[in-house]
Amino acid sequence: MDYSELKKKQRATWALGEYDRIADGLTVSTDQTLRVARIRPGERVLDLATGTGITAIAARERGAQVTAVDLTPELLDIARDKARAEGYGDIDFREGDAESLPLPDGAIDVVLSTCGHMFAPDQPRVAAELARVTRPGGRVVFLAWTPEGGLAGWFRITNRHVPPPPGVASPFNWGDPAKVRELLGSAFGEPAFVHGDCPQFGDSPEDIWNLFSTRYGPTVRAVSALQGDALQAFRRDMLDYLAGYRAAADGKIRWGREYLITRALRA
Repeated sequence: MDYSELKKKQRATWALGEYDRIADGLTVSTDQTLRVARIRPGERVLDLATGTGITAIAARERGAQVTAVDLTPELLDIARDKARAEGYGDIDFREGDAESLPLPDGAIDVVLSTCGHMFAPDQPRVAAELARVTRPGGRVVFLAWTPEGGLAGWFRITNRHVPPPPGVASPFNWGDPAKVRELLGSAFGEPAFVHGDCPQFGDSPEDIWNLFSTRYGPTVRAVSALQGDALQAFRRDMLDYLAGYRAAADGKIRWGREYLITRALRA
């Protein structure tokens, strides 16, 4: 299946809004991913689907030699600026596709990804590229939102109002241990899994809706595709959904965003 047109749309989608505002809320999950990875100084690290570079910078802070790849040049521009501001102008940021990485075979000691890789449409191809660029004995450590978690619920509502392209596998497969084992196959040893949660807090459902509907690319795109009653129905369903995360103690919203971290060694 040819995904070239879909990937053009994805690139444009992630350039919408202000993803850096969303990424700022992912520090907890990024930190846990780096702890699971146990990066050592001097290791060659790839941050796959780096977005605005938070994971790449965290790996560089630990002394790694970092290459960071993303499909969206607008996000890479932000990532470069953030890295330079932190004093890490030596991170190699590259525009590239998770399904066809601009790297030679066995070039990487550790491949990281904090939820970006999961949105690439050809999942077996992504898994094959992980195997190709990771040296024997190297490791992949990636975070993905779980299919039963809060982010998946957000996407289920979005997809009811703005249906996704047909025939594309769920990105939440990467948050399902059975699917991960199937995707990684014999190229990697038995993966280890760590579960976590990175909640989004808000004073009200409207607070979180206002943030994501103006800053998070997939939701910004969905909002732009709807008008009038259809848009109001989408907003109403999201507010009802978020209201289910209201804390009894103070009435504020603690929207759970459960994730799975996979760690696997290259055979």
